[in-house]
Amino acid sequence: MEPFLHKGYCLTIDNYYSSPELADKLVSWRTDTKPQEKRSPKGNAEKKLKKGEIIAFQRGKVTVMKWMDKKKVSLLSTIHNTEMEQIQVRSEMKEKPKIVMDYNNTMGGVDRMDQNLKSFEIIKKRGKKCYRKIFFHIFDIAVWNSYVVYRKNGGKNMQLEFRLDLIDRVIEKYHSGLNFHHGRPGSEPDPLRLTERHFLEIIAPTDKKLRPARQCAVCCSKRNENGKRIRKETCYFCPDCDVGLCITPCFKLYHTQKDF
Repeated sequence: MEPFLHKGYCLTIDNYYSSPELADKLVSWRTDTKPQEKRSPKGNAEKKLKKGEIIAFQRGKVTVMKWMDKKKVSLLSTIHNTEMEQIQVRSEMKEKPKIVMDYNNTMGGVDRMDQNLKSFEIIKKRGKKCYRKIFFHIFDIAVWNSYVVYRKNGGKNMQLEFRLDLIDRVIEKYHSGLNFHHGRPGSEPDPLRLTERHFLEIIAPTDKKLRPARQCAVCCSKRNENGKRIRKETCYFCPDCDVGLCITPCFKLYHTQKDF
């Protein structure tokens, strides 16, 4: 809540709490609202819009609006109308409703957390067991909080890189009894390759091949001057990581460098 025009207050709330009835009540208490609102009048909900189009209804100070972005966004406010603002997105200019811009600038930490977790949610929408949903939502919040602390302490990685690094650290510490095999060229390297002790062995002969070979995981992760993936085979491999590797320098690079 923030002071508004030195006469009252302006309250920013999300769709869990907002409604036209609440907006009327707050106005009577000299408090305006600028929430994001899912519920809207029947005609507003049924109207099909193209991207960028708006439909709105006004009743006294209360404005209910639907704006089509990538998906429909329904909004309610007692201080806004259908005014649009120009904003720069990457290298182009786009228009957004002023109510959306104000909401993004004044929403609280919980809203920002929900916004940032949307792309990384573990919860399955169709899952039937509520206790699992509760557990995974709490887990998502714990990971988000750790990312916030990481950034406040000088961390530079974006959220995706932070999560991938976190997965690697968890695997390295709690991998006992688990087997990870990433022998195919181009696949994600086994994070355990940077831990413990590894030894090079010759690929054992088979009934069909006297000197069998595998593609080297390091050589085949690179591309030549034409942009094509390099295909180089070797008769040596690491049995723990289950990948083919040249004796030098690939074996050392694979087990000592995160980005080889």
